[in-house]
Amino acid sequence: MSCVFARALLVALGTMTTTILALPADAAPKKAVKTAGNCKTHYGKGFDFTLAGAKFQSWEITAQVTGNWPFMSDTFKNERYKCKPDGSGYTCHSTIDVCKG
Repeated sequence: MSCVFARALLVALGTMTTTILALPADAAPKKAVKTAGNCKTHYGKGFDFTLAGAKFQSWEITAQVTGNWPFMSDTFKNERYKCKPDGSGYTCHSTIDVCKG
């Protein structure tokens, strides 16, 4: 099962709690950093009541700003997440290499 399909399935089944929040100005994605070849490193930030949901939200913002949501056209490599408890849920910061093609 592909990672993208698994994420879409979890959303469709309603196991993820998606929240819409007013985020502070520092929540805007950082600028992309060039990496080797045709890849660029992108950063995302997400909040949710569950750890899995917060990881998904931080992944999803990267997918949206790179034009890969709802359909993937690029490859995501080297996904890294730093998560911590935050009030009633979790906040995760993602670092993902997005490779064109």
